[in-house]
Amino acid sequence: MRLFVVTWVVLLSACTSFNSSLYSQSLQSCLSHLSAFKKEVNRQQVNDGQVLNHKAFPYLAFDRFSQSQLEQVTTDRDRSQWLDYTSQLATRQRQAEFNNLLVNRFDLQVLDNCADKLTAEAKHNDLVWESLIEQKISIPDSYEPWLRVFGLYPISRQVAQSSIDKEKKRILLGFSDTSIHTTSYRLPKTSLPAQDIETWFNDALQHSTLGWPMLTDAQISQLYHYYSPLINVEHGSDDDIPGTVHYLANEQQPAVDPSKPALYVHHSYTQLYGETYLQLNYSLWFANRTPTSSFDPYAGKFDGVLLRLTLDHQGRPLLLDSIHHCGCYHMVFNLTDRFGFENANPDIETPLLFKRAVPSHASSWSVTLSQGEHMIRHIDWNKQAEAEAKRQARTLARLDYDQLRQLPTGHHHTVSLFNPRGLLPSSERLESVYLWPFGIPSAGAMRQLGHHAIAFVGVRHFDQPNLFEQIIRPVKP
Repeated sequence: MRLFVVTWVVLLSACTSFNSSLYSQSLQSCLSHLSAFKKEVNRQQVNDGQVLNHKAFPYLAFDRFSQSQLEQVTTDRDRSQWLDYTSQLATRQRQAEFNNLLVNRFDLQVLDNCADKLTAEAKHNDLVWESLIEQKISIPDSYEPWLRVFGLYPISRQVAQSSIDKEKKRILLGFSDTSIHTTSYRLPKTSLPAQDIETWFNDALQHSTLGWPMLTDAQISQLYHYYSPLINVEHGSDDDIPGTVHYLANEQQPAVDPSKPALYVHHSYTQLYGETYLQLNYSLWFANRTPTSSFDPYAGKFDGVLLRLTLDHQGRPLLLDSIHHCGCYHMVFNLTDRFGFENANPDIETPLLFKRAVPSHASSWSVTLSQGEHMIRHIDWNKQAEAEAKRQARTLARLDYDQLRQLPTGHHHTVSLFNPRGLLPSSERLESVYLWPFGIPSAGAMRQLGHHAIAFVGVRHFDQPNLFEQIIRPVKP
């Protein structure tokens, strides 16, 4: 079998699309091997769309944050950190794609070792780095311009503005409602001294010449639990239980199992006025968005909410924002007096904005979701949240978001919850029939990270590195 793989790699190496002369002779086979793997992934149509690949660099993967930071990479230490970050993105993607292959003649350890060697080479090989810069790799946005052209977008946006404003008003009115008959969920809480957290961030920032607070996996794992919210959900049916996503082999489709309540986590980074901040992300998945009437264009299979907590350089809450997994209903909670909200820009849709003060060194907070549509009704950071956290609550299993990229099928391979375009096909909504003029394909369908368009008017993505600079501004002392 190994002889077959080596022979296959050699044959394919003649048609690889990278400039292999940039690399050491000893790494030529590694380049060919990784390129062959990517070609097979594409051939079997199991390519993962969470991050972007480029055929010239099969050992790296790119997201909006990494590409926004390239201009700041000026030293060898900067280059090393940037390459470590993009190679880690590729490693996680490679594992998912490897597991998703139906017919697999590759060895994951061999692929990973090759990627590590090529990354190490790129750190000190100026020709490779210059080639990477010259490629000007950019992440395509999640909008289709041709839809806006045929949908007469300049007119459509004017017609739809009143409906958008009406929907926002409805959500705001519901936000102040008192919820009853809620069921509470939470991850097991971790006790951490605030001084320890601050030390972690100080050490990480001192180590990074780019100013990235890149903590260790163990530290971030503890922060997930330390800052995990108490989640209160109004209970109307099993559709209101945050469950585990799994694959139904007999039906050949994914579903959410409410008998196994779970919370999916991942971390990300954002840049705000020249500073880079760590973000803790908590994702809830529900089996359905329950219809409110016999004809509800927003109802359908699957629903979910993503809560994202941005921490300052002392590891304290700075901002909280959220979306549904369709990219809809962007809410931003300003948790500090350091920032105020920007004036509304008529050229781009404004998210729902809230000001919420956070007590010093607060870690306990609660979020309340409505039944059926799972809209945020309440956010609380005061003593009440701490008291509620001590009452009886169902324990959530903490799962890595990457598991959604490789769901076990029971047939010696896995499948991604999402297609290569980053969409969850079985979650389509009828609302897409009349929302297509805004340029968002399959509006209302659940989306993978990296594909969340969050504005119908204008262009805006949830993972946009400078997203908050469009929404908040520093307050002068």
